[in-house]
Amino acid sequence: MNGFLKLDAFASLFTIDWARYRLTRARVAAICALLAAISIGVAATQHAGARDNVFPAGTPVGGDYVAFYTAAKAALNGAAAEIYNADIFKEQLKAYGPTLKSYNLTWQYPPTYYLVIAPLAFTPFVFGYILWTGGTLALFFTVLRKAGLPWFFLGVIAAAPSTFHAIITGQNGFLTASLIALAALYPDKRPLLAGGAAALLTVKPQLGVLIPLAYAAGGCWRAFTAAAFGTLFLAAVTSGLFGLEIWHAFIEGGQAASSNLAAGVMPLYKMTTPFSWFVLLGVPVQIAIFAHSAIALSVAAIIIGIWRQCKDAQLRAAALITGVFFTAPYGFYYELIILALPLALIAQRAAQTGWLKGEQAFLALAFIAPMTLPGAFALPAFGSIGYGFLYILFVAAGVMRRILYETPTLTLTPKAFMPAKKTEKKAPAM
Repeated sequence: MNGFLKLDAFASLFTIDWARYRLTRARVAAICALLAAISIGVAATQHAGARDNVFPAGTPVGGDYVAFYTAAKAALNGAAAEIYNADIFKEQLKAYGPTLKSYNLTWQYPPTYYLVIAPLAFTPFVFGYILWTGGTLALFFTVLRKAGLPWFFLGVIAAAPSTFHAIITGQNGFLTASLIALAALYPDKRPLLAGGAAALLTVKPQLGVLIPLAYAAGGCWRAFTAAAFGTLFLAAVTSGLFGLEIWHAFIEGGQAASSNLAAGVMPLYKMTTPFSWFVLLGVPVQIAIFAHSAIALSVAAIIIGIWRQCKDAQLRAAALITGVFFTAPYGFYYELIILALPLALIAQRAAQTGWLKGEQAFLALAFIAPMTLPGAFALPAFGSIGYGFLYILFVAAGVMRRILYETPTLTLTPKAFMPAKKTEKKAPAM
């Protein structure tokens, strides 16, 4: 008996009263203030050491922004089609970007992307970076605010590690996050806005694969039509400006990029997709492609089921946005800002209707975990395990748990995907 008492006393030393560590508004604000200070300090230190727009590590200020800036300059000077050739693009990078020994960047975006980045051609390099990052960040926060998120939530998102990644890399994460949010939230109430956003998202088409499926499943045909005509309009304008041959150059450049991805030339440890995870693990490429396709189809089926049965716009949007990283052939850690909206929606609804067990801990981990990205750890006698896709699985599980809790009638069995049977009206008896 004494032995059991001693064991209980020993175990009590490791018992944690989790209620004492609840995420109150004051604690969240303090954590965010600390993270924001760290992010600003890191950014300031890096930029203080920059010379001629190049960091001491040998990377350009603004990261990948240099590719957008160079492409805009090249398009203005008549080389829009030529830069899909990797060697020509490297020459253009040296001509318009900061002076580096070499650039490991290629140009793979659809020709319609020139319509988005065109203003950068008329700005100095650093000012263009500030305009690009600040403008897309302001757009993203405007979309979040219009979606009903309070200012406190926006402050939390501003301090998030995923926001820091999006800023420091100079990528288009804020832009794509804004477009996906608009496309996912408003296909019923504002179909032209949603469809237009979906059309513009074709500048990064791998992120919008699920949108037409969701629209069709939810019966959002006006948004579907607006997206289709909007896409054709953007393609027509681009063809009129740069000629039809630019599409041929884009296809050839895309094929080269696909070959590089399959060959493992691209930095897979920075990616967050099933394909990258399996390849890093040491799985042969063909099997990795098959596994990625199987996961993508499964997630697409789940999204279709949710959009057919669930009428709540926020839950629909959360599911659709979270599914992006399962279906995209490639996606990077700096695009995780896309997940800010579904996570914020969960927090908002939980604060209003009640927290599920462990949901605060889930959101806290989902908020802080991108600090570990990009990254992977090696396994003896195997390849590596990438953190990115594990993070996506973690977030998806938390989002799906909330959706199932709030939609108890939701079923994802095969019958849920069958078309509804039409009931014949019987003629009244004479």
